Amino acid sequence: MEILDSAKETRERLHLIHETRYTYSKPVQFMPHRLVLRPREGHDVRLHEMRLETSPPSTIRWYRDILDNSIAIAEFAEAADELLIRSEFVIGLPAPVDGSPPPIPVPYPSQVAGIDELIAVPYRQFTYPPEVGQLRDWFAKNSATLTTGKPTPIFDDLAGLIYRKIRYNRREEHGVQTPVSTLSLGSGSCRDMAVLMIETSRALGYPARFVSGYLESQNSKVGRGSTHAWTEIYLPDHGWTGYDPSIGRRVGPGHVAVGVSHHPRGVMPVTGGYSSPGGVSTSLQIQISTKRLMQGERVIPFPKM
Repeated sequence: MEILDSAKETRERLHLIHETRYTYSKPVQFMPHRLVLRPREGHDVRLHEMRLETSPPSTIRWYRDILDNSIAIAEFAEAADELLIRSEFVIGLPAPVDGSPPPIPVPYPSQVAGIDELIAVPYRQFTYPPEVGQLRDWFAKNSATLTTGKPTPIFDDLAGLIYRKIRYNRREEHGVQTPVSTLSLGSGSCRDMAVLMIETSRALGYPARFVSGYLESQNSKVGRGSTHAWTEIYLPDHGWTGYDPSIGRRVGPGHVAVGVSHHPRGVMPVTGGYSSPGGVSTSLQIQISTKRLMQGERVIPFPKM
């Protein structure tokens, strides 16, 4: 029997700060902004503390969307030539696993039945329908794991294949490349690789979804981290299972999910707009830092903005 007692929390904790700074050539009036920044909690991740604030100040209200993501809506009264959105939280991480987790054998074709079959419909719909045949053929040509009637580690193999074939490129442009474009270029961002894995998984008949969040890394430990994206596949005996093709394996304790969607545009960290009587030039700076907290260590109080 497992007894859950937050007072006896012994798991490792991660402190993360995410700052998004927009700078404008002259003051603008901000429209409401949609923020997907709160970590998804559950049996594996526990949120201990969180603070979300903006400059100029905003009124923030929270709600859960149809996919059960926690969404914040920030509404602004003041005009300004700079917008800073600062999110800071401490979470308890899942217990680390010794060594690499063993591959998960999966039956082919996909076996999703009953009520799961109905719920899985949006996660099987293609974002790029014309490319489905090419993706299915690409995986079959490059993998020996696609065996009808025999459980095989299809998705461990697919994540590793994308990692070997696609060179990581930290693109700053908005949006994602199409999966075939990523294959043709041989490079892509983490979100491009995630979409490639999602569409290939759907081409094989499996429900898949896009995950937006963070990855603890050497860059984030020195304050130069970035937002991250990966893929989750629905496996009936395992539930939604995360795979990160940008590192070629299943997700681990350093992955922090904040939003999930059947479409990559559904969980952008920050979306919003502004109004201005004339032309305005803008710039964007994102800074993410992480730190593992020692047992009993308290977070330094938030500085004033």
